[in-house]
This record gives sequence, C-alpha cells and structure tokens, in this order.
Amino acid sequence: MVYPLKMKPYFRHGEDTPWGGSALKTLFGKDIPDDRTGEALEVSALPGRESVIENGPLAGLTLTAAIGKWGHDLTGPVEGFPLLLKLLDARDMLSVQVHPDDEYAGKNEGGKLGKTEAWLVLSAEPGAKLVYGVDVDTSEDLVKAVEEGRLQDSMRWITVLPGDVLYIPHGCVHALGGGIVIYEIQQSSDVTYRFWDWGRVGKDGQPRALHMKQALEVSRPELKLNKLPGATVICEGGSRTAYISDENFELWRLNVAGKMPLPTGRMLMLTSAGEAKVEWADGEMELNPGESCLVPAAMEGVTVSGRTTVLCSTTPDHDAIREQLGYRAELVAGMEE
Repeated sequence: MVYPLKMKPYFRHGEDTPWGGSALKTLFGKDIPDDRTGEALEVSALPGRESVIENGPLAGLTLTAAIGKWGHDLTGPVEGFPLLLKLLDARDMLSVQVHPDDEYAGKNEGGKLGKTEAWLVLSAEPGAKLVYGVDVDTSEDLVKAVEEGRLQDSMRWITVLPGDVLYIPHGCVHALGGGIVIYEIQQSSDVTYRFWDWGRVGKDGQPRALHMKQALEVSRPELKLNKLPGATVICEGGSRTAYISDENFELWRLNVAGKMPLPTGRMLMLTSAGEAKVEWADGEMELNPGESCLVPAAMEGVTVSGRTTVLCSTTPDHDAIREQLGYRAELVAGMEE
C-alpha cells in the first residue's frame, strides 16, 4: 500500500559546490556534510545522487527503488521520474550558465533531458542580486559580446527578496547570486553549460571547465523575463498561489491555515517552511521546516495542516488544476517587460 514518503536529501558539497555555505544547517537544521554545502537534493532520482526514503516499510530505499515497487501508483502517468527538487545555499556567486532543451541534450548528452527550472527565494541578504538573462537581443550580439570580452557587462542583474519567484526556461542565461537561499524545481537533469565561473579553480588547481561552444548554441538572449506575481485562490484550509504551469512542472504555494485537502491524481512534492502535518487514512507525518515529502499519485484523502507555508511542485495536469484548484492554469512565465 502506498503512503507519503519523507525524503532524506542527497547533499552536493565541498569541491562540487565551492560557492556553497552552511545556511541549510542554520535555517533548517539539516545535517550538512561541511560548510561548503551548496545543494540538498530533496527529491531526486538522478543516478548517483538519489534521495533516500526515511519512513515506513520502504525506509532506506532510494527513490528509484520505490518507483520500481510502486510504478505509476507513485509517479502518475509519466515515465521514470522527470523532476528534481532542490534547496540551494549560495554563499558566493554561482557560475554564469545556461541549460539546453530536451532535443539538444538528447542528441549531445547521451539521451539526457534538458533543463527548465524555477526558483523561489527563501532567504536573501539585503541587496542580494542574481543574473537573469542578458541585455542583448540576438544570438549574434551574444557571440560578439563573448568574443570581445563584454559578457559581464551584458548581464542582466536583478535584486531579489524572500518570496520572489523566477522562471528559468531552457536557454535563459542565469547565475544565482551570493547571499541567497532558494527552493528549486527543475527537470531531472544535470546538464549545465558554463559561460563564466569568476576565475574559480577546482581541486586540481586548474580553472573550472567552461562550455562556451555549447552555451552559445543553446542560449536564447531574447528572453527578457520578470519575477512572477502568482495567482491566489481561497480554498478549504487556507489558500493556494499558482506560479507556473508549463509542459514540465507546476509550482504552487500552499498558504495553510487549518487542514487543507490535497489534489489527487498526480504525485505531489511538498516542502514545508514551518511546522506542518501530513495526514492520510491510516497514518500521519510531521514535516519540520525545510523537510520534504513525496505524496504518491494514487493516494486520495491526503491533507496538510498547520499555520505555515508549504511549497508544492508536481507534474502538469491542466484539467486537474481547473477541476480541483478552481483556477485556469496559464503559462505566466512568458510575461515580458
């Protein structure tokens, strides 16, 4: 019988994330491996970087093992596990980077998925900034800026605050800034092409690898996106704010003020900002700040209760959104200045 899975994250740290810090421990009490821990892969089926189940009969198994046992009862009508949920701590700037679409990654990266993602800012130091696109309009202009050493001058910087949401489709040049902690939902992919890495070196003492050719081939400099305002509707147990619905994922904020029934028919990844309780017919689970769980698609009658914010990511299902959440899902991420 399926049940909600509390997940133990896989941590990327040390030389893998030289820009990381210790905020995942100070903010959420996570048992990070060192003070350069950049990523907690909260719900992950990436080979070699899988999250592990902490509760119930499947405790100790990887997410992939759970999919092998439960199949579509866990994932719903999707193949494999197409999403990846992370918490990131950027003590310093990340590299200036870009991700490909599915077609390019499939042809050039051994059949991997491309990478579209979204960020919700959990914490930001005053004045914290990040790179969100470039101030050139064509691929030719971007190539010229790179060739003439003007990439840094062409970056589009924005200041962010806690609660800001940014949609980063494939081809959008970006870089997470220092002093920012984010929630990230993305396609299940590790394909990243670096334009620039601020002169950092790896554990071998050499500059970290750049991927200029690939980065230029997949970039879409015409993207000029804004932070997303979201659309909020009142519902039983509080309200729900919808930010993104695209072909890869949906992102909601559950503003829990009581006991809130959860939608059914697809898997839900929940991450609580405070103390919350997930309940179902024959069990319950406490979620502490920063903890994540995976609600199987086949489950019905699951609720989340408390007085806090719970972030929810899921696979797209436009009909279910209209019927169960009471609003018309739209791709709001294409809003331009």
